[in-house]
Formats: sequence, C-alpha cells, structure tokens
Amino acid sequence: MLAEKLEEPSDNGPIAEPLKGRILCVDDESQILMSLKRVFRRSGHTVSTANSGADGLAFLAENEVDIVISDMRMPEMDGHHFLAEVAKLYPETVRMLLTGYADMESTIGAINNGSIYRYIAKPWDDTDLLMCAQGALEIKNLRDERDQLNALTVKQNEDLQSLNTSLEAKVRERTAELEASKGEIERGYLDSIAVFARIIGMREGETAAQGERIANAASLVADQLELNETQKKDLHYASLLHDIGKIGLSDDLLKTPYDQMNDEQKEQFQQHTTNGEALLVTLPPLHGAASIIRSHHEQVSGGGYPDQLKGDDIPIESRILLVVNEYEELLSGMLAGRALDSASAINYLVSHSKIRYDSAVVEAFIAINKNLEQTKSVQKEMILNIDNVEPGMILAEDVYLRENVLMLRSGQVLTATFIAKYKTLKKGSKDSMLLKIRTEGA
Repeated sequence: MLAEKLEEPSDNGPIAEPLKGRILCVDDESQILMSLKRVFRRSGHTVSTANSGADGLAFLAENEVDIVISDMRMPEMDGHHFLAEVAKLYPETVRMLLTGYADMESTIGAINNGSIYRYIAKPWDDTDLLMCAQGALEIKNLRDERDQLNALTVKQNEDLQSLNTSLEAKVRERTAELEASKGEIERGYLDSIAVFARIIGMREGETAAQGERIANAASLVADQLELNETQKKDLHYASLLHDIGKIGLSDDLLKTPYDQMNDEQKEQFQQHTTNGEALLVTLPPLHGAASIIRSHHEQVSGGGYPDQLKGDDIPIESRILLVVNEYEELLSGMLAGRALDSASAINYLVSHSKIRYDSAVVEAFIAINKNLEQTKSVQKEMILNIDNVEPGMILAEDVYLRENVLMLRSGQVLTATFIAKYKTLKKGSKDSMLLKIRTEGA
C-alpha cells in the first residue's frame, strides 16, 4: 500500500505535501521509543513501537508498515539480524538502522548485505531524521508504483496471450472457411472491382469499355513480357482502378488536357496517384495494385511523378500501365489536347521511348496492338432483344441489374440459365431489354 500523499493548490500550482507513512520503531529502551514517537507524530505519521526484534516481527505479521526503524544494540536479536529478517519476510518495507559509532562495523555489514535503506547516527537530529523518513517514503512509493505497474503488465500480458490464443484459433477457423469459398470470394472481388471501375469511368465521363480495353491491353503486354501470375493479377486490378484517385478532383480539372494545365493544376492533378494508393493499400488483396497505381506516371528518365523514379526502379507493371493508359489518352485527346489516330499515337509512343516510356514495353505494346486491330476487323457487335438472345452467344458489354450492381461481365458466354433469369428480372419493368452481343466473322 502506498503512503498517503496530499496536495494543496497554490498561486503557482499544486505543492506536494510531505508524505504521511506508517512507521514501526523497535528499541529495547522505552525513552528512545518515546522520543521517536514524539518526533514522527508531530509530522503526522502513524507510529507504532516494539521493545524487541521478536515483538517487531510479531507486529509486522499482522500490520502493514511503510518504514521500520530499529536500534542496533538490542538483547537476543540485534538490529542487524532483525532488519535482515524483515528484509526477507517483508522486502517492500523500507528499513532504517539507529546506530552509534561503536557499532559501525555491524552497520557496514547491514548496508552491504542490503538489509537497510540507510543508517541514522545517534544522537540524531530531528530534522535530519524526518528528512530521512521522507526520503524512505518516497522510495517506497516509487517501488510500490513499480510493483503495481509490473503486476498490471503481467496481467495484461496474460490477457493478451489468452486473446492471441483465441484469435489464432479464430483465424485458423476463418482461414479454413475462406479457403473453402476462395473461388466465390475471388469472383465477388472481381465483380466489385468492375463496379468500382465503372464508377470511376462515370466520374470521368468514360465508358466501362474503356477501362476494360486498358486492362485487356495491359494483360496482353504482360503476357508478351512474360510476367508471372501474381504480377499479371496485380496489373489487371491496377489497370481497372488506376484512376480511382481522381474521384475527388473537380470536373473542370478532369476536363483539362494535362499539357494545358498550369503548374498549380498539375500539382493538384498529380496527387491522384498517391490518393489512389492510399484508398487501396488498406485492402490486402490490392496491396500490389496500390503500389502499381502510385508509380504508373513515373517516366524512365526520372521526369515523372510522384517519386521521380528512373528506369528499372519503376515497377514493370507501372511501366506497362503508363504506355497502355497514355495510348488511350492520346486517342481521346486528354494527354496532348487533341485526339490522335492510332498510327499517330503509336508514333508518339515510339518517339518518347527511353525518355518517357520503357522501350521494351512500347515494342511489346505495338506487337499486341496490331493483333488487337486485326481482331477488331473480324469481330462484329450487334444489339439484340433478350428474346432473340441464344445460349452460347458472347456478351460484348457488362450487364448491370441496376445502377452499379454488376450482373454479368463483358466477354462471358451467355447461358440458358442467365437468359431466363434476366427475362424474369426485367419482366414488367421499363428498363431496356437489349443486350450487346459479340459475334465472330471472317
């Protein structure tokens, strides 16, 4: 138990009152005990006395004491041995020794073996004695606080260990559940990302197809450059969500081509890469995509943003996304302020290789772009009423049940089950019953 500590306010703030403690004085001389009791009681301490070491131990067995002050010379059990026993049985009690010059050798022994806090020479000075007691109480207070904190730490560690054990069990259980439904979760994640991509496109006035084109082209370039499966997956997510950081930008800024922005606008616009990273980095499956998005406007010469990375210091996925994304922006006019045709956009990429773009990525993109153009020439799209749609047809555009609720993604093969479900959901509504279908032809 801590000695009582009082505080009183003053003009200069609270001033700490001297500590009030419980003191046990042990001496075989009653006059010494009376003198000690008088000194300590005048200062507000609670004082008890004992006439021998045995009586002192008996008192301590039934009472809590802050300080024990014992005379050195006592019959049967001297102060040194008495305080050594107190130290063993009640180590939290501060021990002080009253001693004369003739007892100095025994006093030094008591100090050396740690059984006393300090000794007080006879005859003592009352002021010095009270100061010694005050110092002892402060020491005990600090020790008690330390012990309480240690006990609290032990308890908290035990609670934490118990919690960790419980959490580990729950994590194992939950992991098993997640593994069991991994395929479904991944499909749900892809659908959610598709919805986010559509929201981003709506914010920028783009179509969902544009985001899909960027993701598709980036995936083909990744195949061309032989990226691993993890890199491809992260790049696909990043391609769909690369402009998520633009959601907070103003409409005027989004409509302004980058080359026509002033310095202040460019500074504000460039924050979309770090904003996009911040939005996604809290989602573990999107950590890789978040890093790609942060760096997808870095340039191999070091002239990009936000970190002015150079060459291979830029993630290869970010270098791919830069080329594919800016090709789309060249076609739309959002990069250079005027829309370019495909050939002119390709020339721009080539002329800026090794400065703005990774030349290997540009070469890979040119190769896959030729294939994409050839594919477009043999692909046809037609719009059919749901009543004329047949199983096996390929969907050419995402289908949404209602605003931003994805039902089926572009590129998926239509089944009889989907067609029947779509008819049921649309029955009696005023929504369009038309679907865009992709067909192959020579």
